[in-house]
Amino acid sequence: MKYDDLKPRQQEWIQKFYEGLQNEEIELATFDPAAVNGVRDAYTRSYIRYMSSKYCDMEWGPAWIVKDKSRVATDGRIGVYMIPELQEYADLQDAEKHDEAVRDFEQDRAEMSMS
Repeated sequence: MKYDDLKPRQQEWIQKFYEGLQNEEIELATFDPAAVNGVRDAYTRSYIRYMSSKYCDMEWGPAWIVKDKSRVATDGRIGVYMIPELQEYADLQDAEKHDEAVRDFEQDRAEMSMS
């Protein structure tokens, strides 16, 4: 499923989970050097529950993730769920930050040329 195909509350959960990952990034990088920008391709049920309770105002991980058999990791890991929409959202955030940085640079350059 794509991020844009999610329902608004599901998108909100992805956003809050992502923001939580950014807050936890130092811890995550220490324990998982494979995480890119604090985002992995899959998470354990217990980590989803931890993040849901800490950042998403939910006591448990959302059923649309942990009850969906198509989200179970394909490499045989038990209790691990794929959340591809999270990486897609992270990529969107990175693109927005890049675009903003380019605009700021161009504005600074234009102001400097006027001086």
